[in-house]
Amino acid sequence: MRASVEARIRKDRKNSDGTASVYLQVIIDSDRTTIPLKVSWPIKFFDNRTGMFLPRNKSDKDAQDFNMLVQKEKAKINEIFMFYRHSDFELSIEQFHKEYSRYGAKKNFLIWAELDNEDRYAEGKISQQTYKNTKSQLKKIAEWKSEIRFGEIDMQLMQSLETWLRAKKNLKINSAWSILKMVKATAGRAAKNGIAINTQSLGEYKLPTTTSKIIFLNDKELKKLNFYYNSESIPPSHKRVLGQFLFSCYTGLRFSDIQRITWRQIVDDLLIFEPYKTRNIEKVVKIPLIDEAFDFIENQKGPLFNAMMEQPTNRILKDIALDQGIRKNLTTHVARHTFATSFLRNGGHIEVLQRLLGHAKISTTMIYVHVDDQRLREQMELMSSKKGL
Repeated sequence: MRASVEARIRKDRKNSDGTASVYLQVIIDSDRTTIPLKVSWPIKFFDNRTGMFLPRNKSDKDAQDFNMLVQKEKAKINEIFMFYRHSDFELSIEQFHKEYSRYGAKKNFLIWAELDNEDRYAEGKISQQTYKNTKSQLKKIAEWKSEIRFGEIDMQLMQSLETWLRAKKNLKINSAWSILKMVKATAGRAAKNGIAINTQSLGEYKLPTTTSKIIFLNDKELKKLNFYYNSESIPPSHKRVLGQFLFSCYTGLRFSDIQRITWRQIVDDLLIFEPYKTRNIEKVVKIPLIDEAFDFIENQKGPLFNAMMEQPTNRILKDIALDQGIRKNLTTHVARHTFATSFLRNGGHIEVLQRLLGHAKISTTMIYVHVDDQRLREQMELMSSKKGL
């Protein structure tokens, strides 16, 4: 890559007082662009060959100040050039402007993280909900420290942040874990972008162990919702949302996939798709559709469902739970948990469940290997009948 930067004055745009705007001319290979310095100077007192401001008189100190400004901006640009020369990335004019406009962000983690979040959302790498969650998390961190230098990010800083989140903000372990995980992941992306971070010390920090209770429906509750779905008294808004929920109970689909799947992805009763959550790794998941699942499909062509956003969907699910006397926090993800739990309780193998859920690691699927209260009672009753207890 051939790249250069020089200070120039716009001789072709001379003002009435004999001054003209000074700018930086940036050349990358055969492409050119300009960076305005927002400074006007007499044309006759500017050396276009050296790119230097010349003093207008013996006591003129502005020339020295402006020359320092030029050197400072050129140093920024040359730093960008140097990084791209020593990396495998290509520097286009568009990418240069992006790097230059965000130069200061490379000093402050919070600014860089905000821009990174914006980029990832604009590029479709994260969902709107993840985007909003990250903004909220960064805002919370800013209450702790308004500026975090990348050089500060290490095990000690993470431990201090964890203490503040738990002691001062009174966050539960899962909420604190989510924020700390975001910081580690964002810092990792920054390091891959050439920002100096103490990755060794950061790597030594272990995220706090989370304890999350899996909420799922038992057979009785699932039958109750099926009956409600087929009843004549169900309101249209409830029927629409409940149909999507029950479809997920029989397929294990995430709500982000319920929002997107179409009839084109069903071949011989087999749903073949790339999960939205893991779309960047191009993982294909295949789910055989049983008869019960087809009963809940809304449309006969195009998208299978006319799904709303997740937040209003969860509000309606809570109304349904209240109406049907189900004392559980019903959300879209409860359907996925219900599918996984039912699959294993009915004799399904954990390795098969891993494939159906699209998990990369079986350790993720292992959270469903548990015994619920209903199963415990069934086993104890069986033991009682055999032993005559």
